[in-house]
Amino acid sequence: MQTTQNLENFDVFLDARTPKEFEESHIPNALNFAVFNDEEHALIGTIYKQESPLKAKILGSSLACQNIAHYLQNSLNDKNTPLKHKNKILVYCARGGKRSSALGIILKEIGFQVQKLEGGYKTYRNLVLNELKKPFNKPLIVLDGLTGCGKTELIEYFSSFSIDLENLAKHYGSSFGNPTNAKRPTQKMFENLLYNEIKLKKDEPLLMIEKEPKALGGLVIPSPLFNAYQNSPYTIFVNAPLESRIKRLVSMYSQLRDDVFNKALNTIKPYTTRAIFQDLKNLWEHRDLEKIAEILTTKYYDLVYKKSPSSYSISFNTLEQSAEEILAIRAEILHNACK
Repeated sequence: MQTTQNLENFDVFLDARTPKEFEESHIPNALNFAVFNDEEHALIGTIYKQESPLKAKILGSSLACQNIAHYLQNSLNDKNTPLKHKNKILVYCARGGKRSSALGIILKEIGFQVQKLEGGYKTYRNLVLNELKKPFNKPLIVLDGLTGCGKTELIEYFSSFSIDLENLAKHYGSSFGNPTNAKRPTQKMFENLLYNEIKLKKDEPLLMIEKEPKALGGLVIPSPLFNAYQNSPYTIFVNAPLESRIKRLVSMYSQLRDDVFNKALNTIKPYTTRAIFQDLKNLWEHRDLEKIAEILTTKYYDLVYKKSPSSYSISFNTLEQSAEEILAIRAEILHNACK
């Protein structure tokens, strides 16, 4: 049995829960080795409650063996299978019960290095919630600035010491912030990903983050982290020429589906005039993305943006030049912290 204190010691996480449970949220990078599918899991529960616990256990054991056998057979011809003797494998289910036990026992009998997570996924979730409730004490460089100034590019460029909230939430800043049309995570999964990201970078002395609202694409940023970057003394205001901002937004909007654009447009409807709203609809029908970006930038984003005091300011002309400026600022902060 294993606790959540040494998860980094494992190479592979196997989630024995149903696909539905897995899709809602799971340990980041886990693979779904469902001992029962959604329908089987529901059926076994119904039989257990309404007919006979013994009948449910017999059916469950039979289905578990069939499904685990299916995974094992497929692994024989899969070069990328996680089932390798060199891998340290952690299996878990909802509460560390029969599903993870069934999968773990069979894998162990074959000779794999397998352990079961004590308390299952529930234990992991409790860990995540408890950690995210704690005060966020690590210092943060906070990137602030108008929409389209290149803050996302800088966060991605410095991925080794940044927390990319937009990427974790699959929401890219603006009201039209889902350019990849990617499926957004649930709140639980977002919290898991955020906890994992913070833990991976625990040894960095100074992290960087973009200033985001508390609600990001329908997801809520934990209060301790939100308060930490709202009150950070190390804020960098990122400027950029209007032309380059429009160019970035055009690149983003070119990937949007009709339904995504129209939904976002309806979201901002209460905050703009009827004429601007209609202009944007007409321009979208003709795919005049440059004009759309110009109107949104000058008549919406810049009007609703509320500038906060900042410690530093840079102008984003090229990524390399901006990156050099940020590295210089970071070095100065770290140097002063050592005095």
